[in-house]
Amino acid sequence: MNKKEIFKYDGTDKLFNYLKNENNILSREGKIFVEDLWEKTHAYLDQNLTKDLRSDCHSRFWEMYLAATQLDLGKRLEKGRSEGPDICIEKSVDLPKIWVEAVTATKGTTEDAVFEIQPKVGISVLDNQTEEQLAEKIKLRLTSVFDKKFKQFNKYISNQIICDGQPCIIAINAARVPMASFENDDVPIIVKALLPFGNQNEITVNRYTLEVDDYSYSYKDFISKAKGDPVATTAFSDAKYSKISAVIYSCVDVFDAIFNDSKDLTDKLLVFHNPLAQNRLPLGYLKCKTECWVDSEGFLNIEN
Repeated sequence: MNKKEIFKYDGTDKLFNYLKNENNILSREGKIFVEDLWEKTHAYLDQNLTKDLRSDCHSRFWEMYLAATQLDLGKRLEKGRSEGPDICIEKSVDLPKIWVEAVTATKGTTEDAVFEIQPKVGISVLDNQTEEQLAEKIKLRLTSVFDKKFKQFNKYISNQIICDGQPCIIAINAARVPMASFENDDVPIIVKALLPFGNQNEITVNRYTLEVDDYSYSYKDFISKAKGDPVATTAFSDAKYSKISAVIYSCVDVFDAIFNDSKDLTDKLLVFHNPLAQNRLPLGYLKCKTECWVDSEGFLNIEN
C-alpha cells in the first residue's frame, strides 16, 4: 500500500476525517505528517494499523510516533505482529529485547472525569483548590491506564511472549486529558501518579542569590475517587510492579508534532525509570528530553 492510500476512505474518527478532508493548512500539514509516520513505521506495528487509523487516529498516531523516535535513534525494531506489545526493540550487544506497550488516556466518563476548563482560563489563574482537584483527576486517569497496561504485560509474560530479563515500558499519552499538558510544578504529574508526592509545601531560598536551593513535598500515597474509593499512587515503590522498567509520558498530538521546530521527536517525551525495576534501562538510553529517576540515596532526579 502507498502512503497516499491511507486516507482513501472516510473513517468514524473525527481527527482522521479532519486530516483526510484537508480543509485548511493545519489539516493538510497534519495529514502529511501522519502519512510520513506511517511510511516510516507501519512495517513494525500491528498489522491492522491502517484500518485502525480510521477509528482511533490519535492512538495509532501515538504508536507510530513512538516507533519513529526509536528508528530515528538508530534502533532496530522487530516487524509488526498480531499479538504482543505494540513495539519491540531488537536485542543489541548490550541489552535484550525491549518491549513497549502504548496507551492513550482520556478525560473519563464518570464522576471522576477530568473537567473541562474554559479556553480563556489558564492553569495559572485557577485557585489552589480547583488546581488540586484537577491534578487529582488527571492522576486518576494516568493510574488507570498504567494499571490497565501493567495487567496486559502480565498476560504477555504468562503467555511467554515476553521472556525473563526483557525490559517492559508503558508509554502513556495524555493529550486527550484536559489541561494535562499545563503543568506548573517541578515534579511532573506522571511522577506524582506513580510515587507518593503530594503538594509542594516548603521552599528554601538562598538569601544571597535569591535562588531556590531546595523544596519539599507532602506525602500522599493515594487519591480518593468521587465515591470515596482510594487509588494508590505508589506503583514505583511497590515490588508488585517491578516488571515495568520505565514509563514514557507525553502530551504530544499530531499538531504539537508538526509545530515542533527542532524536528526531534524525542523533544516531546519524558521517561521515568522504575527504581524497583527487575530489568533496568541505562540512563540516557531512550534519549527523551526529560529523564526522571530515583538515585541510590532515594532522591528524585529530573534532568531536562
